[in-house]
Amino acid sequence: MSPAPASADLASAAGAGFLVLRRGGATWALAHPDVRGLARRARGGYEVTVAAGTLAADEVVGVATDLRLHPAGAVLRRFWPEAARGLAVHGATPLVLIDAAAPPAALLVALVTTLVTVPLPHEEESPGHDH
Repeated sequence: MSPAPASADLASAAGAGFLVLRRGGATWALAHPDVRGLARRARGGYEVTVAAGTLAADEVVGVATDLRLHPAGAVLRRFWPEAARGLAVHGATPLVLIDAAAPPAALLVALVTTLVTVPLPHEEESPGHDH
C-alpha cells in the first residue's frame, strides 16, 4: 500500500473546510479548526482570530469544502519566505493555505497603542518663587 499524498494530509487537517478570505488583493485560506473567532470590524473588513493572534481580512469569500491542496514546495518558498501549509485554487483564483501558528505578517492586525497626554495641574506656587 502506498502512502497517502501530502495533499490528503492537508485536507484531513481542515476538518469541515476552509475559511477563504481576501487581503491586499491576495486570496488566503485557513483550515476551519484553526479559526477561533470571526468578527466584522467597525471600520470595514473582518478580524479572524487564530492561535498566533488576530488577522485582518478585507473580505470573507466564504467556506470551501472542496479545495484540492498541494504542498507548498521549494518554488513557493523561494519567492515567499513566510510559512504556508499549502496551495490551492478556489474557483479560478489561486490561494495560499495559511499556517495559523505562523501567519504572514501582512495579515496580522497591528497592535496600536494610543498615548493620551494629560496635562498636569500647575501648582499655584512653585517652591522658591516669590509672588
